[in-house]
Amino acid sequence: MAGEDGPRKRRRPAQSCEQCRQRKVRCDRNVPCGPCTRARSDLHCSYRDKSPSPNSNGIEITTPGTAQRPVTAAFNPRPPNPLTPTDIGDTDLQSKVEIPLRDIRYRLQSLEDRLTALTKNSQPPWDDRRLEQALHDLTEKTQSIERKLGATQKPGDQTHENGYLTVKDIPRRLHVAAGKTKLLGPTHWIHKVDKVWHSLSDLLMRELNELQLQVVESLSGRESEASFKELKADLTKVVKECRGLRKSIKSHRSVTVDEPVPDLRSTIPPKAVCDELVQGYLRTFELIYRVVHIPVFWEGYTMFWTEPQLSPTSFLMKLILILTIGTAFHEDNINGINNQFTHLKQKWVYAAQWWLTGPSAETTASLEGLQVFCLLLTARKVSGLGTSHVLSANSLVEMAMRLGLHIDPSKFPNLSPYECEMRVRLWATVLELALQSSLESGLPCRLPLEFGTRPPFNLDDHDINPNTSQIPSSKPSEQWTDASFLSLLQESVKLRMEVIQLISSLGEKSYQRALKFSADMRLACRRLTNFAQSCTASLHRQGTGPTDFHKQFLDMELRRYILALHAPFTVQARKDPRFYYSRKVSLESAMAIASYAYNLDLPSNPLDDFSRMTLVATGSFKGPLGLDIISVLGLEVVTQLEEESSVESLLGPEDEIAKVARTPIIRTLEHILNQLLQIISFGSPSLKRYNFLAAILAQIRAMESNQCVKRVVYETVKSGLQECYALLQSSTAGLTGSTIPGMPNGTAVENTLGLPDPTLAEFGFQPVVGLPVEEFLDIF
Repeated sequence: MAGEDGPRKRRRPAQSCEQCRQRKVRCDRNVPCGPCTRARSDLHCSYRDKSPSPNSNGIEITTPGTAQRPVTAAFNPRPPNPLTPTDIGDTDLQSKVEIPLRDIRYRLQSLEDRLTALTKNSQPPWDDRRLEQALHDLTEKTQSIERKLGATQKPGDQTHENGYLTVKDIPRRLHVAAGKTKLLGPTHWIHKVDKVWHSLSDLLMRELNELQLQVVESLSGRESEASFKELKADLTKVVKECRGLRKSIKSHRSVTVDEPVPDLRSTIPPKAVCDELVQGYLRTFELIYRVVHIPVFWEGYTMFWTEPQLSPTSFLMKLILILTIGTAFHEDNINGINNQFTHLKQKWVYAAQWWLTGPSAETTASLEGLQVFCLLLTARKVSGLGTSHVLSANSLVEMAMRLGLHIDPSKFPNLSPYECEMRVRLWATVLELALQSSLESGLPCRLPLEFGTRPPFNLDDHDINPNTSQIPSSKPSEQWTDASFLSLLQESVKLRMEVIQLISSLGEKSYQRALKFSADMRLACRRLTNFAQSCTASLHRQGTGPTDFHKQFLDMELRRYILALHAPFTVQARKDPRFYYSRKVSLESAMAIASYAYNLDLPSNPLDDFSRMTLVATGSFKGPLGLDIISVLGLEVVTQLEEESSVESLLGPEDEIAKVARTPIIRTLEHILNQLLQIISFGSPSLKRYNFLAAILAQIRAMESNQCVKRVVYETVKSGLQECYALLQSSTAGLTGSTIPGMPNGTAVENTLGLPDPTLAEFGFQPVVGLPVEEFLDIF
């Protein structure tokens, strides 16, 4: 139809997408367009079917009798982000490949869409068969370009996941040089320069590592060795000269401080005595906390006695700490307190600490140093020195992570199978020591919630050695090996980490979580007991397998988690019966640990290994003689008596049953009190546990007989202090031939111990009275 002024022009078709037209927004005609992509709500960016294709780099597909159709966002909701070249010289190649690949994908999707619409016809026309052929050709071309692009990308450079550009994590590297081990984390500068210095030779890398100029990739090939032979020889000479000068300057600038034990080797006892001390350690703690490889240790031990000049200092440090731990189990340790090793073991501990943190601290960052650290923490508790606020378990964890032990050793191909297994064992040991320390202190554990290393294999030490080319398969879990206990403990590591997190967290505690964790911990205790009993029965004839020390020690360690879980609820249960289960579980766990005190019958019966440890150890290693066990049992008896006194009634059958039920608890406390008094008679100056327990038993007797609690407790503590003073004076006179220095004979107990004639209010050990316990405990 023609107008008056000429033929009517058709309206120019819209080139914006439908969504931008409706919102009256300027469209950039991309697929999808920018405004639709940036919209707050998800928009389906689309164009009219009969409109010309938008900005798609000029690519159009047309067929006779069919209107043009662009690629829409329904085919590809998000265009791929532009790829970033990851290596020098890759920019041009990737740009030549990426652009046509992207365009071909759009064209391919468009053809597939049109072909799908035409498949309704049983016999497609000739033009449509041409369309199908074009689709086939484009598919092959796309696959060819994708293969070419894949060949240009190096493994780990970049990948696509859900349309987003991603890169793989920087691999960790383990650097070992000059006896030191260091994990090169993702922030280390070496990852930024290894692509630039890829042409340096193996010799250059090795020598520059000594100068802290670390290089990763080395030059390989025949041409490199031939071309740089003279250069490497000259470079080696210069590097050695610089290294010697560097060491001379550092030695000149270092501070000279007297060592705690200048001639440490002269303090080592004769070999026969050392053999017994070493055996004492190997049969006890080494089978729980795997620190050394026993056959390798015996080789170093033999060299120490045959060729001492060849024995390294690190082995000497491990040896003196092993001897320190072994003194607790020595048969000559008659009274468990004062013997020939009393001062010597403290010197050994301080010498090892000096080696770890003194001027030689720079050379201790290795597996040897970590082994010494693990032994040191155990030796301090066994020798009576207690924990250190500086050399703590958190410091041990940090040192282990700096050495990369929290990463699976398979990530480091330069490690031998023997080194891999030793690293896994040491990391498991670090976990146990860290959890033990956190439980004892009530502080959070600085362990990573997730770590990628595997548990140790259930293997004997003779199954692997430094020359092993391949680690054998792990033995069944029910079969006893040198690593059985460590492997079994690893099954509950994450559970115990969650328990520690709940205990150390601030604020209110969830009772439901505590009940769940408690049930899981009880199951772990049962599993451990069943395993130890089955191994003991099957290996009894061979003379190997778990001993009573292992069963009692591990059972005690696991039950302490249950006690800590229920501690706040046990206290609250005195007023709220809804928490009665916590009282019951705490009493069961405390009685199980306290029952091990019956193996201790001083001074008549010979001592077993577990009893010897409880005499001299500190912290949780005191076992049934610890204040945590004494307080739980004492609180339970006092609570029962409080409940009975609150009900005014005549003595009936229920009261008799309750009295019979608490009799074993009181009998156990009385046995512990007697053993604590014997320990004081041996010369132990620790009076806190004895007098605290004596006060609790005095309060129980007073409550049962309706006497004045304050008066009875006061008289008991006063007479107890007098008896302790007399025993200490006697034991000290027997050792030195005189009384305690600075304390004249005949001085009154109250004046000697700094106690004026106090009122009973100053003794705050009575739960029923409600006075602070700290004032009483500070006396000792």
